[in-house]
Amino acid sequence: MEEENTHTSRKLNGDGLLHRQSLPDDLIIEILLRHPVRSLLQFKHVCKSWKTLISDSQFAKRHLHRLTMDPSIINLQIIFASEFGFGRIVSLPLKPLLEKPSEPIKAVEIGMEQYRFSILGECNGLVCLLDITQGYVTLWNPSTRFKSKKSPSIGKWRVANYGFGYDHVNDKYKVLLDVRPHGNRNNHNVRLYTFGENSWTTIQNFPCPPTGFTIIGKFVSGTLNWVVSRVGDYEQTTILSFDIVKETYSEILLPQNQKHDGRRDSEPKLGVLDNCLCLCFDINTHLVLWLMKEYGVVESWTKLMMIPAEHLRKHVEWPIIFVIEPLFIFGNNIVLLRTNYKFLLYNLNNGKIDIPLISTSIRRSPHLYLETLISPPL
Repeated sequence: MEEENTHTSRKLNGDGLLHRQSLPDDLIIEILLRHPVRSLLQFKHVCKSWKTLISDSQFAKRHLHRLTMDPSIINLQIIFASEFGFGRIVSLPLKPLLEKPSEPIKAVEIGMEQYRFSILGECNGLVCLLDITQGYVTLWNPSTRFKSKKSPSIGKWRVANYGFGYDHVNDKYKVLLDVRPHGNRNNHNVRLYTFGENSWTTIQNFPCPPTGFTIIGKFVSGTLNWVVSRVGDYEQTTILSFDIVKETYSEILLPQNQKHDGRRDSEPKLGVLDNCLCLCFDINTHLVLWLMKEYGVVESWTKLMMIPAEHLRKHVEWPIIFVIEPLFIFGNNIVLLRTNYKFLLYNLNNGKIDIPLISTSIRRSPHLYLETLISPPL
């Protein structure tokens, strides 16, 4: 951190505008680090030194670190592709959705080129996009509108499963794609792309069963995770984990006593709550959520809540034959859930369910997006 402060101070003193002010440079930096991205983008117009500082990659990393250490819902957005595709990427602010669900919330369209983009994931404020028509991936920061260069095209393959995450050891962003020929689900090729490089690599012998795993790999603790079921053996459902740094895979067991919750009507859905893996089981009479408080430690699975089916029947079809996934937990008692078409807010204390009023329906998987200054690699 001392090295970063020295580096930033050198940037400031380059044109001598800030150090002549009444406040010390370090104090000015600390004040700026506490502002949201939208304010900082405006502050870049104050003077040349502020523009240089706020544009600096080390400042962006320090700002990200502060956001993750002291999280606030004011910095979070929900981003997803709307039902029309073709560049219609929209976002919703999380704060009013949680605090004032009865008031209409307008989805904001983020301008994009007229390509059919699919969102593969988000990490550190960078969104990974797949151009379905041309077969390339790119990184994009919706706050700054900066984009990385395009990857080489994967060709005319169908993307069956995928995941996007950050290699903190090598400071690299990586996307994993399970691609298959159209009409042939048994023939698959698992490819990995590291942004900043110019080629795809193949992950040999990756254990994708012909039925496939859950569409989106969930990024937690430097790993991508999917729920998988061994063909012909439902009881062997596990979590497939891919280590982003080592580029190796392993398996994680499900909660040991989840079988005692009752009969399951569907495969569990995987999510992320409070930077922990979360499993959502539909057991006919209830929706049961488990949280893995320490990644990779089976004994740390903890039952978070059970939502009676009668509470959900008023709002969603039951049994749940479509996606229902936890997205966010607010104040330790309000859980944001999403289905294919709507969001639900469930109160753990009194069982109340609210349906936020938003201006568009959910057609593509929504992602929580943290507004940051992080720039995509060139």
